[in-house]
Amino acid sequence: MTQQQRKALALAAVLALASSCASAAPAARGTQAANSAADAGYKAYARRDYAAAVEAAQRAVQINPNRRDWWLLLAQAQLANGQSDAAEQSLARAAAVKGDDAALARARADFGRVRAQGAGDAMYKALAAGDVKGAITSGTQAVALAPENAGYRLVLVHALLRDSRYADADRVAGETLALLPDSAAPLALRAYARQGLNRPADATADIDRALTQRGLTPAMQRQLRLLAADLALAQGDGGRALAALQPLPETDNDAAPRRELARRQQASRTAPAFALRAPGIDCSNVDAAQTCSLQAAALPALPGFVNATAGYAAMQARDYTRALDQARLATAAAPAQRDWQLLLMSAALANNEYAEADRAATTALQLGGAPDATVLAQRATIRRRLGDTPGANADAEEALRVGGLPTATAAGLLADLGRAREARALLASAPEGTQTPQTRLDMAYLSTRMGDAEGARQAFGAADAAGGLPPTSLLDAGYAAMHSKHDDEAVAYFKRAIDAANGLQLKMEPQMLYDTRRTVADVSRKWGVLASLTSRNGAGVLPGFGLTGGPVNERTTQAGAEVYYRPWGYRNGEFVELFARGFITLDNGNSTGFSGGDSFVGAVGARYKPFSAQNLVLSFSRVFGPNIDGDWLAQIGWSWDRGTDLRVDRASWWTTQLYAEAGHYLEAGTTYGIAQGLFGRSYVVSDDGKTVVFPHLFVGAEYNSDDASAKTASGIGPGVSLRRWFRDDVYNAPRSYWDVTLQYRARLSGDDRMKGLFFNTLLNY
Repeated sequence: MTQQQRKALALAAVLALASSCASAAPAARGTQAANSAADAGYKAYARRDYAAAVEAAQRAVQINPNRRDWWLLLAQAQLANGQSDAAEQSLARAAAVKGDDAALARARADFGRVRAQGAGDAMYKALAAGDVKGAITSGTQAVALAPENAGYRLVLVHALLRDSRYADADRVAGETLALLPDSAAPLALRAYARQGLNRPADATADIDRALTQRGLTPAMQRQLRLLAADLALAQGDGGRALAALQPLPETDNDAAPRRELARRQQASRTAPAFALRAPGIDCSNVDAAQTCSLQAAALPALPGFVNATAGYAAMQARDYTRALDQARLATAAAPAQRDWQLLLMSAALANNEYAEADRAATTALQLGGAPDATVLAQRATIRRRLGDTPGANADAEEALRVGGLPTATAAGLLADLGRAREARALLASAPEGTQTPQTRLDMAYLSTRMGDAEGARQAFGAADAAGGLPPTSLLDAGYAAMHSKHDDEAVAYFKRAIDAANGLQLKMEPQMLYDTRRTVADVSRKWGVLASLTSRNGAGVLPGFGLTGGPVNERTTQAGAEVYYRPWGYRNGEFVELFARGFITLDNGNSTGFSGGDSFVGAVGARYKPFSAQNLVLSFSRVFGPNIDGDWLAQIGWSWDRGTDLRVDRASWWTTQLYAEAGHYLEAGTTYGIAQGLFGRSYVVSDDGKTVVFPHLFVGAEYNSDDASAKTASGIGPGVSLRRWFRDDVYNAPRSYWDVTLQYRARLSGDDRMKGLFFNTLLNY
């Protein structure tokens, strides 16, 4: 071989190798691109970005159409993306290439299940839209795709019944019964289909068999009885309808109109025919229950029925105005309906429309035929509120004569008739060993009604000891103990009521819960401390302390403090307090009078609040000091306020404080008096609701019989107070506060001691 030939051969080899590498490079790059696209598709599918998964899988199969797993990826992504037709084509392409046969079978099963679910969803949507024929088409497809799904079959039967295709409904119901031999639903639906086919005996047999199936819940039993009654009504058999409804309570709002129609069928052969309508169906729990729930079709309401139902619901919700409006409409539509007259009576009574309640009760009694002791007792209560005592007494006597009343009701009537001894005897007539907690509770409320707080306390205690005191009676028991002056017992009941409210066993509005905590704080208080610092234009009368001494018409700053103790407790607000107090003048302006320790005036004594309902206090004390003659001071004070405590149900409220006090120094013969009022509005200014600002108008007057220049002085002016409450817990409302008050007073009469800037800070602990 020549050298030239060897060069040519080498050149040919180089060109061949170059050509081979050039052709291998695109193939390698294609495989890598397909793998990358498939990997992107799997990742997009995992994060549920199905559109991106479809796009990536399509690139993968375009590059390499011989991978079954990538065709299955594409099919699954298309199915998840709502492209069912394209998914079916991708499945066909997957079957045409080699790969994992088990994966292909799983994909086909998933596809069929999703297609069936889509057809089922379309059936439900069509029914919801009232498209019965569309529902039948979609339901037939769903059953074909998922023949084992009993829910699709039962809904299809329902749709066929609604379309009056009774033969098809009978067939599909029979097929479903083969799948669910222990279910009542296919039997009941087939009964309706056979009634439509004019096979009443077969229909009755199916519904009777449905009622005897095992495992029926009370709710399912009720619906089946309503369906059985409707079948009987459609067959004109009112007696059979009443028998089917007999186990249902008289208060059942669905059974009531059916009973009325059944009675009409029994009473008249010319009663209008009953149009049987397909029952409703609910398959939302079919996977767990392996059946669907049926609901009897609603009947056209009797006249006034809708209003009466709304009236009952409004009464239960305590919307008494709406209840009365609905009861009036119901009785206007059906004045002969006794139950609705009774509803009108109750609603009118709740709205204090006693005359209307009396008329409704009278109408109900007339419609009832025989005397009804319960309605007579209610009318007695109504007439007593109308002031018709003779009529109320006559109704009470008649109700007692008819008898059959609950013991508590009868005892209440006896109490209203002034026969308290008989009322007590009636409640206590049961032997001690057989008295129930309810009997003791009735005795407690009767005693409360009669004003016997101690008797009520004992009866509540007996009911509680027997385990018969419900959470709703805890507050009543607490007030009975409080009114009978058993403080510790009252506080224990109130704390239990607070626990019940916090534990959601007792419903209490937030303000009511707060007021209960305030009662606990008041009843449980044994001692307290008051301290104040006052700066004003001249000495005068300090509420509670009496005449403070010092210059008139000179700027004066005085401080006082008191500690008190209640040796016998709260006693229903009729408490006794022992106290010790003192005050000094810190600054008396330009006066040469006493100040500092030389100005100290102290007192020790006792005060008594004789009335629970009135804040009237009588006080007697011994007054002493280094530069005063000892004396005896007799005082009487009265106050009334509204809105001085915190509220938790609003951010602002009107507030009024009235105070009057008179005192007499027995040895000196000096008499003083003070009267003042504050009128304004309180505003909560802190996030925790415990800081209150009270802008107000002040009006006040003072009297001093020893004042040489002007015995009486009065003033008026604007002011503002800032009060901060504290020392509260779960059971106690805030028991302490400090208060800062600033006022500017204009003189109305007398000297200048009620004029100018007034400042006071008070600690009530």
